[in-house]
Amino acid sequence: MYFSRIRVKPDIIRETQLAVLLSESSYNSHRLLWDLFTEQSRRCFVYREEIAREQLGTNRGVRGEPIYYMVSSVRPSTDKPLFYVETKEYRPGLKEGDQLGFNLRANPVITQKVERDNPKKYLEARRHRKVKNQEKLTKKRVRHDVVMNCQKEFLTTLCHEFNLQSHLPAHPQKRELKKVLLTFGNSLLDDRLTAILKDSYVYGERLDQSPILRDKLEWAIKAMTDEALQEWMIKQGERHGFKVARDDNQQLKLQNSGYLWHSIKAGKGKNSGFSSVDFTGNLIITNVETFRKALFEGIGPAKSFGCGLMLVRRL
Repeated sequence: MYFSRIRVKPDIIRETQLAVLLSESSYNSHRLLWDLFTEQSRRCFVYREEIAREQLGTNRGVRGEPIYYMVSSVRPSTDKPLFYVETKEYRPGLKEGDQLGFNLRANPVITQKVERDNPKKYLEARRHRKVKNQEKLTKKRVRHDVVMNCQKEFLTTLCHEFNLQSHLPAHPQKRELKKVLLTFGNSLLDDRLTAILKDSYVYGERLDQSPILRDKLEWAIKAMTDEALQEWMIKQGERHGFKVARDDNQQLKLQNSGYLWHSIKAGKGKNSGFSSVDFTGNLIITNVETFRKALFEGIGPAKSFGCGLMLVRRL
């Protein structure tokens, strides 16, 4: 395996429309990096995009051009005219129980099974297939963004808890749920949010600021979002051979930031896209081979869009 740091040459960014093309879609970066490999080895890498100035400082002639960190099973070419490429072999020495610091940009999603719109038609189209349990075919797997799913479920639950459904449209959006809660929730909602925030290690201390109801609702949403992202990261650890470390107070050594929604213009439908979240924290290796595979192949979906590469360091 190989670890590489790749810069697009600043003069090419300045003198061409490349920066515009890269900003139009995250997938364009992936396609650009294809040029570092032969056609047979193009799907052998995971990467992460950063801004060169933030990574290298301003004393090396860098500006706002992108810089990429990449792990690949094939050594990338170093003679392409678009790039500066620095590469070294990547053979991390790992053992069970090692504690590492990590950074991960991931696309956190959950998968749910839902009924198909027309299950009879779906089964009829597949009648030639021999399936023991046809009921399984009547459901499809649907991915949901962890952050958006958590926030909407939380707001919906609060509306049901205070019997506010009559004030909502048939299919309310998040902003409509928040508006109804703030308009009709009154002191009962205030008490409920206060109880939620008191149990939050991060947001509980903010109650001393005598916040208004709107502030409490926003903080409670953030607290529930943090909890959902923590649960997602814990499950990734179980799947990929590590566990998130805890401090002396048994709080997870984990932070999240930089939630972004990335639209994909070439995708199907006006809402096509994916989200990304930056995770930072400490982990403990529980299974060396499984964890090594995660380092080499990435974690979670949207790898073609710059998600999944876990960067680790010794503590």
